[in-house]
Amino acid sequence: MDRRGGRVNHTIQRELGILIAEELNDPRLSPMTSVTHVDVNRDLSIAKVYVTVLGADAEREDSLEALRSATTRLQMLISQRIEIRKMPRLTFILDDQLQTGADMDQLIDKVIAEDSRRHSDRHNS
Repeated sequence: MDRRGGRVNHTIQRELGILIAEELNDPRLSPMTSVTHVDVNRDLSIAKVYVTVLGADAEREDSLEALRSATTRLQMLISQRIEIRKMPRLTFILDDQLQTGADMDQLIDKVIAEDSRRHSDRHNS
């Protein structure tokens, strides 16, 4: 990505984070929704917006649906806040990296606890 594309990605990410927190009042939207990354294609026609929602699967899907239904409004609000020749069409994608990391942490903790239990059982026998 060139410098211009990187600036556009960062600017859209920052503005979306603010708008989602301050402008969207959809009850489906979890307060634990974050924009983790924006990837605008080369011709600036499409912006893939990666979001993380902490919570259950249903909460993540509801939040994603709320964002998708607010796409047109968010595009309009961003185009008013930043100077850009053509506002890219926003496409929201669930970013599961944080959830996957949390799941891995839990799995590691479980293995360590089982290993510790086995180790103490051997010493107590």
